[in-house]
Amino acid sequence: MLRTLFIEGIGPVSPLTADFAPRINIITGDNGLGKSFFLDVCLWALTGRWPVSNVVNPDPACTAPKMKVSTTTSVRHGGFDFDCDGWFDDGAPPTPKDALVITAAVNGDFLTWDPHRTGGGSKERGVSVAEPLHLHASGQAEYDDSPGFGSGLPVFRDIANGHGTPARMVCNGLIADWSNWYLESRGSEFAGSPFPILDAVVSLLSHPTEPIRCGPPTRIYPDDSRRFPTLIMPYGSVAYPHWSAGVKRIVHLAYMLVWAWVEHQASARLRRLEPTRHLVLLIDEVESHLHPRWQRSILPAILKVAELLSPDLKIQVIATTHSPLVLASLEPDFNEEQDQLFCFNFDPKAPREQMVTFDALPWVNHGDAVGWLTSDVFGLTQARSTEAEIAIEAAEAFARGELDALPPNLKTREAITRELQRVLGSMDRFWPRWIARVQK
Repeated sequence: MLRTLFIEGIGPVSPLTADFAPRINIITGDNGLGKSFFLDVCLWALTGRWPVSNVVNPDPACTAPKMKVSTTTSVRHGGFDFDCDGWFDDGAPPTPKDALVITAAVNGDFLTWDPHRTGGGSKERGVSVAEPLHLHASGQAEYDDSPGFGSGLPVFRDIANGHGTPARMVCNGLIADWSNWYLESRGSEFAGSPFPILDAVVSLLSHPTEPIRCGPPTRIYPDDSRRFPTLIMPYGSVAYPHWSAGVKRIVHLAYMLVWAWVEHQASARLRRLEPTRHLVLLIDEVESHLHPRWQRSILPAILKVAELLSPDLKIQVIATTHSPLVLASLEPDFNEEQDQLFCFNFDPKAPREQMVTFDALPWVNHGDAVGWLTSDVFGLTQARSTEAEIAIEAAEAFARGELDALPPNLKTREAITRELQRVLGSMDRFWPRWIARVQK
């Protein structure tokens, strides 16, 4: 689990210090201020590795970029070598007691790091397995000549088809695992099949009024002999190729959580090691592709997943969001001893090096999405259109007698009323206030 992180000489905030809570860590802020970058740094802090093709570069003006991270079991230091154009650490890699790490990127990709499967720079059958496993949201076979994969063999690297070659599969992928787990669950000799767990996690992550269950694998193409996963929706059964982006986001997340935990346990048994009791989930824009009803339930549901995987598994979530509904959904469960809200703030009037700040905010219940939108977290004056906000501000200035502050097109009571009729709904709560003022 991450405890503290210090970085200097990289990103829009330097230096930056984060003291993480053991359960939920929510990061908010405007676009382009560093939320996704921050998750990349968290991945390095936990694994000593960067996302594929996404290495963070330091500020050229900083002569000694550095990082310091403390986890549940270790303290590590890192820096940037300008001669080698790469990051290095002090040689203290994460240990098998550290957490299982899963990263869910906003583009649908996933990355897992398992201290028993891929950690410590160990060798497995002559192949280095020190890198995290990166699975694309979708993709076609690539070709890889690296050791252990064979010469020129096709290599899959996506969630549906897995990762590997016919000679060595690191991950079977959703399509194959779904069929295998389903068939295993139907045989008495496979009482430990992951399929019931996958079904329970999918059901938990789906919205309570739109329950989703895992159905039997089904063949759907005459020229493709594979059997595809199916979901049992309230309105019928839907096969994998036809799932929506939001449904794929939910089911892919459920699959990666279950697959990573099942593989971790299997690797621990084979290596005669104790499984970790910690899982860290890094998820970028947790609300991505989700309807507001699902946004309101996703994070509370994720916290309950650990109980389905193992009674003593602890989960730490580090998530970015732009959604006021995600934050509102945490109000009943937020515990300041276990959870923390962070915000990247932008002040255009500050000196250049101080325009962006990273702040740990005290938790305040704002009641609903509108309350969150107009709070310091999101900073909107009103949760309306820009035109409605201008019209209401003009109406309030007119009521105060501040006629010089009115826009050129809103100088009279009649003009303001016409504009309010154009931009406000008939049931808008501002109307009684304006009508009362007009009638005085």
